[in-house]
Amino acid sequence: MRILAALQSNARQTNRAVAAEVGLAPSTTLDRIRSLEQNEVITGYHAAVDLKVLGRPIQAIVALRLRPKTGPVVDRAVERLWALPETLGVFLITGIDDVIVHLSVADTDSLRQLVLEGISSIEGVVDERTSLVFEYRQKKVVAALGN
Repeated sequence: MRILAALQSNARQTNRAVAAEVGLAPSTTLDRIRSLEQNEVITGYHAAVDLKVLGRPIQAIVALRLRPKTGPVVDRAVERLWALPETLGVFLITGIDDVIVHLSVADTDSLRQLVLEGISSIEGVVDERTSLVFEYRQKKVVAALGN
């Protein structure tokens, strides 16, 4: 777990730096990292970006209801949402809504156009509710529970 925490905090650090941080030999650390990758505990490495710097400072959550709620309709809707360049994440959920999409756009006019012309026109979408995100926090280090 200490190796995972170290890599989640900074995936670009060297194996020697991780080993020093967690108090293990570099060879042991490398073996454990490789094992974590082989067992798909670590599924990849990525670069975090600043959406404001990219010109997409406005984030929104759009909750959608789909009808008919069949596998093919849901699958096609999710694929269309995922293909949008503004999409940050898509969630299939239970409850009143069926899908939640997390978006990042340049401004509220762009959001309006995206929701009215892009999302509402997707086959099966019968209702949408859009909420602006005032603040977004995401944990960078995920710890195991119960250990």
